Amino acid sequence: MAEEKEIKLFELRHYPMFPHIGVGILLIRDNHLLLIKRKYNPDAGFWSIPGGHLDLGERVEVAAEREAFEETGFKVKVTKLAGIINKIMYDDGGKIEFHYVLLNYFVDQTNNKINQPPIAADDALAAKFVPFDEIKNYVLTESLIELLKKLKIGF
Repeated sequence: MAEEKEIKLFELRHYPMFPHIGVGILLIRDNHLLLIKRKYNPDAGFWSIPGGHLDLGERVEVAAEREAFEETGFKVKVTKLAGIINKIMYDDGGKIEFHYVLLNYFVDQTNNKINQPPIAADDALAAKFVPFDEIKNYVLTESLIELLKKLKIGF
């Protein structure tokens, strides 16, 4: 059922008529950043931060907190905006294949799983905390590289 929903969402976002809004969270624990390995396109198999799409009628902060829980099992609270990234991907013919505006937030963990590892769930293949100095060794999404360079984390 979740996979069918993801396929329908992909179809809506693939060759869009307008940009789509996405959210991401930066959960930092002792100079380690929480990363997930993406299960679906765009960027399937790449490492990124937990995040996803904004539902109609949903506030962006609520969406960020929801996506963190869905993908990792961690309850979080948004603390501040980390950065906005425009992700525009073109196909070989020059047509816009994907267009996202990504609002990324720093978050604090609020549940009692402070010392527990994340659990990859929903559309994440894997989830783990990665030391800042090892982040650049991972195959990351271009949008995450752009964000981390702006924030001077790992690059």
